[in-house]
Amino acid sequence: TIIDAIIDLTAIDAGAMELRLERVDIPATLQTVGERLAAAIDKRDLTLNIEVAADATSFIADPKRIEQILTNLLSNAIGFSAAGSTIRMGARLLGGTVQFWVSDNGRGIDPEFQKRVFERFQSRPVPGGHRGPGLGLTIVKSFVELHEGQVSLHSKVNQGTTVLCTFPINGPRQQAGS
Repeated sequence: TIIDAIIDLTAIDAGAMELRLERVDIPATLQTVGERLAAAIDKRDLTLNIEVAADATSFIADPKRIEQILTNLLSNAIGFSAAGSTIRMGARLLGGTVQFWVSDNGRGIDPEFQKRVFERFQSRPVPGGHRGPGLGLTIVKSFVELHEGQVSLHSKVNQGTTVLCTFPINGPRQQAGS
């Protein structure tokens, strides 16, 4: 997984990453990602609530990359959540965009570290907690921006973290029609 992330980032840096755009079924994608991580959710005694607005049915994007984005975000939420807590993942339409979110009520991120969380190899060890190589949020940001979208993070220490990813509903302009 780490090697794949480095290869993906290298391809993006070189301008060689091409999106394979198609209509993405939003509820099915969220369900697939939730099912993919069900064992980790159960192991940590967590609850996953998937919340999809009735009008958030589909959009144009690369389905593989959207799943990677959501898998990275949900993996982080699982890793930083206390046993017995609830994670929320969902989507809604906002004007000409679709916004996905993953939200936990875990330990949150220190304000000074929040500025660096999307940079490569930024990882903060947490006693008894999740720690990866610091590529997950970098991949998220890179893939969201490749779709001409935006990513933001809202976090408060000991209150949790929400990551929002917003995409143009009709796909990126640069690859429209491909």
